[in-house]
Amino acid sequence: MKNMKIITIASMKGGVGKTTLAVYLAAYLAKTSKKVLLIDADPNNNLTDFFLRDEELSSLEKLNLFQSLLGLIGVNDSIRQISTYLSILPSTPELAKSQIELANDPGTMIRFQADLKKLKYDFIVWDTPPSLTYELFLALFGADYVLSPIGFSRWTIQGFSLIETACKKMKAPLPIAVPCMVTKKDSERIYESGLGRISKAFISKNIAYGKSAILGKLVPENSDLWDEFKFLVKEIL
Repeated sequence: MKNMKIITIASMKGGVGKTTLAVYLAAYLAKTSKKVLLIDADPNNNLTDFFLRDEELSSLEKLNLFQSLLGLIGVNDSIRQISTYLSILPSTPELAKSQIELANDPGTMIRFQADLKKLKYDFIVWDTPPSLTYELFLALFGADYVLSPIGFSRWTIQGFSLIETACKKMKAPLPIAVPCMVTKKDSERIYESGLGRISKAFISKNIAYGKSAILGKLVPENSDLWDEFKFLVKEIL
């Protein structure tokens, strides 16, 4: 689709809400009638589990990102429709094999991105593993935006700098740090930390938001959380 934008969510630290950020960013965009494809590039497949936990394992094992990367299944054949405007390309733990089977073939990234460009979506949102692997570099290749969720911890700057280095290697846009699951005070501390670009919009500490990933259900429509994503989208995209 013309003007399709690719957004990669990346972080070197677990537990900062990377997958949940991908879920809600995509869900918010879909609520605004934008066609969105989520791609689960994390072998932990938490994104897949959020939306497809009722799907049979045998089905997931046959039609997923890894099978499409290998060229065994077309990308379109592996995509699941979640709602009118939201779809997902799932993964299974088998995706971890890509580091061995595909890392030495950069042509797979070029071919896969070319296949993505043929799809009719307004946005593609990638969820990635918290490690410098083939799957992360695949998601950075061709990205228009890279968002890095961060919490307030002493490892924040080091983890963010690794993402910056990975972006430079793949010639992707430099990442934008998004404070997630933090208080307003901590978001201000992050803003003063000396990182690169940091979004003014932040995702506040929210019990329902945290539990959402476990339950596999989005928070209610009247939640203030949706306004936070509205501000984030307005600021960044």
